[in-house]
Amino acid sequence: MDMSGMHPAATGVDAAALVLRILLLSGTAVVAGLGLLRGSVRTTGRATVVVAAAAAVIAAAASLLSIPVQHVSVPVAVVHAVLVLALPILLRLPSPASYLGFALTVLLIVESGLGHSPVEFFAAAVASAAVVGWLGLAGYGLLLPAEQRPDGAPRLRYLAWALAAALVVAVAVQLFSTGIADRRLLSPLGAALLVLTLSIVAVVGAVLLLRQENPWRIYRFGAGAVAVAFVAFTVLPAIPRPGELPQPGVARLAHATVGEQDVPVLVTPHRPGPNLVHLPESAGDELTIDSGGRPVRAVSRPGTSGHWAQVDLPAGRSDLVLRSGAAEGSVEVDTGDAPGPADAAGPDGPECASAALAGIVAGQRDPLTGCPADSLQPQDAEALRALVGYVHRNGAPGITVIGDDSPRSRQATGVVRTAADAARLPVSGAPRSENALILVSGWTNAAEHLESVRQRPGGPPNYTYGAHLAPWLLHSPVTTAAASSAAPLRFDPRDYRSLEYGMAINEGFGGEPPSVAGLETWLAARGQRIEDPISVYAAAQVDVMQMDMPGMGGMKMPMHGSDPAGQWLPRGTVVPVSGPLTPD
Repeated sequence: MDMSGMHPAATGVDAAALVLRILLLSGTAVVAGLGLLRGSVRTTGRATVVVAAAAAVIAAAASLLSIPVQHVSVPVAVVHAVLVLALPILLRLPSPASYLGFALTVLLIVESGLGHSPVEFFAAAVASAAVVGWLGLAGYGLLLPAEQRPDGAPRLRYLAWALAAALVVAVAVQLFSTGIADRRLLSPLGAALLVLTLSIVAVVGAVLLLRQENPWRIYRFGAGAVAVAFVAFTVLPAIPRPGELPQPGVARLAHATVGEQDVPVLVTPHRPGPNLVHLPESAGDELTIDSGGRPVRAVSRPGTSGHWAQVDLPAGRSDLVLRSGAAEGSVEVDTGDAPGPADAAGPDGPECASAALAGIVAGQRDPLTGCPADSLQPQDAEALRALVGYVHRNGAPGITVIGDDSPRSRQATGVVRTAADAARLPVSGAPRSENALILVSGWTNAAEHLESVRQRPGGPPNYTYGAHLAPWLLHSPVTTAAASSAAPLRFDPRDYRSLEYGMAINEGFGGEPPSVAGLETWLAARGQRIEDPISVYAAAQVDVMQMDMPGMGGMKMPMHGSDPAGQWLPRGTVVPVSGPLTPD
């Protein structure tokens, strides 16, 4: 039965679903144990059948109630209920009962491990199998008179050791895979792991202290501890994992609860001194950030999404406090004592934050040592030279190149001018309506210039040969500042890996749009890189399109652009307008 709603990543798991899970799996474990070991006893008494029937009724009821509560598959829930109810009836037949007990054990292992990683599934499988065996032997040891129990005391003692060892292995794997051997042990998940560990210690103690006695005593005394351990294993998936501890220099991605709102928070570069705090659009525009000094309001920036606040963080551990009216929440930070990249909190800081966020979403935890605007990459220089050749072949009489003071932009301006001189194209730093525009600035300056072009249609600077963007400017808050633009790219924004990254970043941070710097970081974290030939892609907004409706008397129906997660230009389109290019 799919109980994936109890996965650790799930939030808002209700108490009813948790109780049903405990009753379902615990009842099934008891029934499976009694059935699996039925062949080892001479007969079963009334008490055994009553206990098996009671456990079966509990498990069956939980299985059927899971249909409306957990929306599980009806056939799966019904089959589970039928199997557990059938076992008490078959207890008087050793072979059928054993086979059905084995089938229920396999079913229990599968259901216990659903939603887990492979390592955690292994731990759940080992624990479930060991618990079934232990509870089965404990049940017969408690419910049958001594003369009806199976012979072979030494073998039972060895079996007790083997089952205890299996439980120790399962708990060790669970502790290792959880990976919170630090102060996060004080969390609810840490408390559950402590209960699990202590219960297994009690099981091992029963095996060691009673090893010279009647082995049935081992199973009776250890049954309670085994039951507690199994319940702890059962509830672990329902307990949210505590967030990652802050690491100095690694961009901090955390969540703050402000009132009843869950707010994702990104802090870069997470070093002493100036830092950028980024919040998604969904956080609203009423939040202020307090780092121990004067509170700073998070505001929007041209060419970026969401809201931003520049704050000064002290060295070492501290708290960022987010306030909205009377509500407040906090995020723990630990900046260490080493300086971070000088420009990470400057005008190009949002692009730097986008790249850092992509690394975190991809599972990377590397310290931030530099930002994209620190220098012009060779592949971007080649793309700009190819773009100049493309503009020249399209007949543009000249180029207007606009940049800013960042090292990358200054180097890019030099590349464009050199390529234009080689093509004998005049270059200007001032807007000229007859020219082709090439923007090589950062996000904010580019968005502001494109907005100025858009607000003055028909007059300067309305570039006759179009607006062209450096590769790093393909970012929807920049491109939507113009009705249309073009950029030289080494990847197709419509292909699978581009959209997969877009969806991952959208889900990882409240609707964050993709960026080229983020895509490069995300691919690098997965051992990949952008190596496609350079082509020019045109980005255009398509808010409303007209579609002819056959048979409707020429009526035209408006079709609005879509806004699906992961798209590089929501409510728009990005398509190639050239074949592969090489610099002239």
